[in-house]
Formats: sequence, structure tokens, C-alpha cells
Amino acid sequence: MKFGYFITGTDTGVGKTIVSAAILRGFIKKGLKVGAMKPIETGCLNKDGILLPSDGMFLRDMAEMNDPLDFVTPIKFEHPLSPIVASRLENMDIDLDRIFKVFENLKKKYDYMIVEGIGGLMVPIIKEQKKKTKSFYFVRDLIKDMGLEVIVVSRPSLGTINHTLLTVESLLNKKIPIKGFIINYSIVTKGDIAEKTNPEILSEILDIPLLGILPYLTELNKDNIGDTALKSLDFETLLK
Repeated sequence: MKFGYFITGTDTGVGKTIVSAAILRGFIKKGLKVGAMKPIETGCLNKDGILLPSDGMFLRDMAEMNDPLDFVTPIKFEHPLSPIVASRLENMDIDLDRIFKVFENLKKKYDYMIVEGIGGLMVPIIKEQKKKTKSFYFVRDLIKDMGLEVIVVSRPSLGTINHTLLTVESLLNKKIPIKGFIINYSIVTKGDIAEKTNPEILSEILDIPLLGILPYLTELNKDNIGDTALKSLDFETLLK
């Protein structure tokens, strides 16, 4: 694997999966072999006792992978909650080693890996067993341990300035490299003055590149996502 990116969001529901798919399809249209992971997914559909991760399935399809779904999404829960809470309700431990083993195997196959997180940076995954200290393992820790550069996905609406700056500051505090940020309009938006002015002010404040503004997608097929990505995202920077 030459490079890889971890796609995180300023919050839940900002459209990380669509942005991940857009980057995947853009890379593929440029002739690259790209793999995808959503290491942990909650809120999976339970079909006859088998958990189906909708985001993981979508990413595997977008990446045109023939790897097992358990490689794309090794940890799955039915309850749409944070991993630590879902694991307790479903009485299933989260095996971090399993995530890293799968990641190492996939890295050997692909030029790039696109890894989508769950929620935001400070979503708790497990409580670590350390004497006399309260220690939790967050999504931010997973990013650092995977050793990937981060792409931050921001929503355009009111509140995104605060959420985006806090996310970037949290990454910098842990010395996690940031490739840049993407503003995602593919989610439901209002078209108000905040959405029109936020991209410019965020670019002015932040010392990281704005990698693009992803517009609303009327069709979520491979060609449309890929073509839109090539027009909207800075692949010259992404490929450096």
C-alpha cells in the first residue's frame, strides 16, 4: 500500500460514507486499486441472526472488492449506539487485534486504503483495563494506531465552524497528520446564509487544505459518484 486515508467526521450523520465512496470512485477512475474498511459499524440490520452493515456493504461495492464482508467491517453491532454501549448491550467484546490484522492483510493488496470511522473522533470504543486510572480507547486512538492521514468531513450548516475547529484541534493535539477537510453538501441542506459562507471562513481560519466541496448527489451509482468526485475534489493533492 502506498498511502491511505482515515475518513472522520465532525459528528455523526455528516456523510462520511458518501465522501469515502467519492474518494474511492475517483481513485478507481484514475486507474488505482483501492480497498475500503469500516472497521466498526453499529445499527446493522439483523437478518436471520446475521448482521448486515449497510455502510460496509456500500463501500465494498463502491471499491469493487472481492474480499469477505467481515474484512471490510470486522466488528458489527445491531444497536445504533456508540461501540462501547452497543458491545455492552449485546454482550460482545470488541477485538481491536482483529481490526488491525484485517487492515494489515488488506494493505498488502491495494494501492490505497480508505478507512471510514464511526461517528466523530471522541466516540468511545472500549474501556481499557489500567490500574487506578479511568482510561478509554476512542476513535481518535484507532486512527493513531492505524497510522493513517486523516480527512475531516464537515457539514456546511450552522455550527460547523465550531465542530470542525474542535475536530482539527483534537487531531493536532495527538500529533495525527491531517490531509485536509471536505465540506459535504450531499446531505440534506437548507441553502441558508450559513451554508453559503461557512466554506470560505473555514478555509480562512484553518491551516489545512480544503480538499473540495461535494455537492448533492441525485444518483448514488458508481459512475455518478466517481464523475462528481473528479470534478469536485482535489485529487492532485490527494495523490501526493
